[in-house]
Amino acid sequence: MARKKNEITLKEPVRIREKNLKDGNKSLYLDIYLNGNRKKEGLKLYIVPEVNAAAKQQNKNTWKLAEQIKAQRILDIQKVGMVDWEKVKKINITLIDWVDKYIDDKDGLSESSTRSKRNLKDRIVEYLKYINKENLPLNKVDKDFVKGFIAFLKTCTFNNGKKTLSDTTQRIFVNRFGTIMENAIREGIVTVNPFRLLDKKEKPQKQNAEKEFLTIDELKKVIATPCRYPIVKKAFLFSCFTGLRWSDMLTLEPKHIHDSVDGKTQYIEKKQVKTKQDVVVPLCTDALKWMPKPEAGKTIFHELQITSTTVEVVLGEWMEAAGIKKHITYHCSRHTAATMWLTLGANLYVVSKLLGHRSIKVTEVYARIVDQTKIQTMNLVNDMFNKNTSEAPATSVNNVVNVNTIDTTHIVDNVHNGTIGVPSISGSQVANL
Repeated sequence: MARKKNEITLKEPVRIREKNLKDGNKSLYLDIYLNGNRKKEGLKLYIVPEVNAAAKQQNKNTWKLAEQIKAQRILDIQKVGMVDWEKVKKINITLIDWVDKYIDDKDGLSESSTRSKRNLKDRIVEYLKYINKENLPLNKVDKDFVKGFIAFLKTCTFNNGKKTLSDTTQRIFVNRFGTIMENAIREGIVTVNPFRLLDKKEKPQKQNAEKEFLTIDELKKVIATPCRYPIVKKAFLFSCFTGLRWSDMLTLEPKHIHDSVDGKTQYIEKKQVKTKQDVVVPLCTDALKWMPKPEAGKTIFHELQITSTTVEVVLGEWMEAAGIKKHITYHCSRHTAATMWLTLGANLYVVSKLLGHRSIKVTEVYARIVDQTKIQTMNLVNDMFNKNTSEAPATSVNNVVNVNTIDTTHIVDNVHNGTIGVPSISGSQVANL
C-alpha cells in the first residue's frame, strides 16, 4: 500500500490558553502569533473546579464564549492585521468593557461624579441582563438599544425596589451614556452616536424645579428654634451665611480660614469638592457666630458625625418645629444664601463668585426668584395709600440695611485687601428685617 503524502496543516494564529490561579481556578487568555509577532490578550474568563454538574455547565458555557471571541479575533486579524493591535482589540470590545474604561478615567472628578459613573454602569448591566445580551459589543449599540435603555430607566428600581430613578438622574445617565458613545467615535470604534439620532422628546427632559429657600423672616424663625442636634443647626446656618455646599462644609479646615490685610475680617479660600475650582467667601459676623472654634488637625465641623441622610431627617424635624412648611434640605442653605445676598442688593456677578459658579447663567436663576419675590412684595402695597396714612410710623435708620452703601464689585480683591464687598446681616439687622 502506498504511503499517504504528508498533509499540510495550517497553524491557527489564535489559540486559547489556560493560566493556573492560586484559588484553584484557571484564567483563559488568547495567545496570538502571526508572521513572527506574538500578542496575548486576557479574556476575563475563568474555568472553575468541576465539583458538580453546575460547575461543569458553567465551564462549558465559558469555553463556548472563549471560542466565539477567538473566532472573531481571527477575522479581525485578517481584516486589520497585527500592526495596530490596540485597534484590533477595540473593534469588538464589549459595551461593559468600554464603560469600565470610562469609569477609570476620573480626570479630577469628585467622588460623587465617579459614583454617578458607577451607578450608570449598574443600570447598563441590569438592562443587558434584562434583554439577555450581557456581552453585547460596543459597535452593536444602536438607536433601538438606547431607546430601550431610556424606557428601562423609567421603570427600574433601586434600594431593594423601594425607589425609582428621578427625572434628573435619568437625564444624567443618558447624558453620560452619550458621552461614552462620543468617546467611542473619537477612538474609531463606532461611527455614529445613536443618542444623536433620537428626537429631543425621546430623551429625558430637564425639569424646571423650583429652588426652595428660606426668606429672611423664615431664617429668623429657624435661628430662634432649638434643634436636637446643635451641630446640624450650626452647620446649616453657617452655610446659609456662606453659601458653602455640604461637601465643602464637611471638608473645611482651619488652613482654609484666612485674615485679610487689615486684620479685621476673615475669609474662606478653598478648592470646591464638586468643581475643583477655588472659591473665596468672606465671613460675616453671623457666619462666624455659627462656625465652631477651629482645632488643629481637625476639620471645622468634625463634630458632625451623623450621615447626610440623618441630617436631612433632623432638618425636617427642625423646620417643622420652626413652623416652616417648605421641604428644606441641606442644599437649600446655599439657595438661601444666594437669594438673601441678592435681596440685600448684591451684584449678580459677585454672588456668582461667592457661590463658585463657573458661569453667571447658573446664578441668574436666583435673580429670577428674587424678582418674583419683589413683585409679590410690591403687591402688598396695593391700596395701602387709600387708607388713612396720616399717622404713618417713622422709620429708624438704625433698623434698615442700606444696601446702596455696600460695594460689591470686586469681591476677591476686596477680601484680600480687607475691604469686604458682601452684604451681611448681623445682630440687630437680622432682628429688624
